[in-house]
Order: sequence, then C-alpha cells, then structure tokens
Amino acid sequence: MHLHAFSFELSGRFSNVFTNSITGRSYRPALTADAQRDETLDRMETYHVVKAMVSGSAAGAWYDGDPGRFLVGSMIDTRRSDVDSLREQHAAGRLHAIGEMGPYYEGLRADDPAVAPFFDLANELGIPAAYHLFPGGGPGSVYAGGMMAGIRAANANPIQIEDVLLARPGMKLYVMHAGWPYLEDMKALMYAHPQLYVGIGGINWLVPTAEFHAFLKGLIDAGYGRRILFGTDQMGWPAAIDDAFRAVDSASFLTDEQKADIFYHNAARFLELPQEEIEGHWSAHPR
Repeated sequence: MHLHAFSFELSGRFSNVFTNSITGRSYRPALTADAQRDETLDRMETYHVVKAMVSGSAAGAWYDGDPGRFLVGSMIDTRRSDVDSLREQHAAGRLHAIGEMGPYYEGLRADDPAVAPFFDLANELGIPAAYHLFPGGGPGSVYAGGMMAGIRAANANPIQIEDVLLARPGMKLYVMHAGWPYLEDMKALMYAHPQLYVGIGGINWLVPTAEFHAFLKGLIDAGYGRRILFGTDQMGWPAAIDDAFRAVDSASFLTDEQKADIFYHNAARFLELPQEEIEGHWSAHPR
C-alpha cells in the first residue's frame, strides 16, 4: 500500500547512494526509470506481491503495463494538484487512491483548510486517502532544502487527523508511516476511530529494526493487528524493499496469521477486493 514509480525527473534526489546515518545501511540507486521499474518488479515476484498502490510520475505507465497488479495513486501537493483533474482521472479509471498526500512537506497539517478538498474528493469518490506523516526522507532531510525544507517534527503528530476523520466518518483513510514515533497517540486514534488504518512503509527500513519492532509490537499488543497495511515506500533504492520485508518477517512476536494479515488480508479488506480476485491471488501463490 505504499510504492513509488518515477519517470526520474526527480533523479537528482535518488541518483546517489543513500546511507542512513542512524542505521548505517546503504542503498544503491536505480539510475534510470527502467532500472527502478525492473528491479522493483523483480522483487515483487520474489516476495509474491500480487497488488500494489503506486504513486509518482510513472504510476500510470506501470498501471498500463499490468492493470491487475497496480492501483494508481496521485501524489498531492496543495500548490499544484487540482481536484477537477483528479476527478477526471478517476472517471477514466486511472485513479484509485488520493495519495500519497504530502502537505507535510509544505509545512501544512492535515487539518489545514488547503488540504480539505482532497480529503473531500476521496470521501466523494469512495477511494482511499493515504496521508503521509513523519518521517520525511532520511535523518536530517530538512537541511537538504528543496521539497524537504517544509519538514517540521512539530507537524508530525497523528492527532491532527482526528478532525479530518470526524468530518468524514465514512472515508477510507490510512496514515502512512503509522504515525511513528507517536505510538500512544496513534493507539488512541485507532481506538477512537475504528475505520482508521495505518501503513508501515518507510519505517520498516528507515529506522532501526529494534525500534520498528517495538513500535509494531505496540500496535499489535493494543489489538490493531487487523488494521496494519504493509508497504515499502520504495523510491529510488529498490533494495529497501528487501529490508522492508525482512523487518516484518523477522518479528518473532508476530504469529503466521498476523503476518498474513499485514502482508495481505488487511489490505484486501480495506480495499474491498472482490472474493474472486482474492481467491485468484491465493491460488497463484498458495501458502
């Protein structure tokens, strides 16, 4: 439920080896759009990924190449994104989610009036809204400038989502990065709003595995194991997908059933996939 496809006009950000100063892990870049696609697809085959919500400049092209596997999201920047254009894309069958929504990078909160039209559109169309919160980029990314300049840790608390949910109680919404590191506030939100899901993409490779496991276990122990969505937040470094899968699979506190929920069943329920499609997935990739 969190993957990126770029045509690489953004290659300046992703064309270098990324070394995480906290974990010490380094990731080799995919230097071309074709390499990013091919290396990502190879890993999707390796890990039996049967469906993915993908956003970015090449999302439509990936969807055209395999419409059964991909759902198209639209990356939202309130200064550039247009609600009418998004509605037209949906009517044409080429928009399946509003997200990732990234006003966080603009220095805006989810409850800012500028963001409301995009939540309203997701609610109107009955499609998921995927809202990005902390972390944004790697450690210290705010000092890199550009689109990262608007990052503020003070704007990252997921409690800002509450009024959005109350105003649109029927909306499908998941918080990307699961509200990390605000575990207690995230648990409180999920208790108060049973329709709220979280995605664990990004934090399953950007933060140390022990920290990710502690955060994930907190959500599991609180009873929210059926509302956690797997993702990778793969950008220009496809090997991050490997670490994202390993981080979940190595969590000794998860049962096989809980892993299956995180990797597949929760997303199938959240997306309301037809039973026929679900059966097709499992027949192609039996346990």
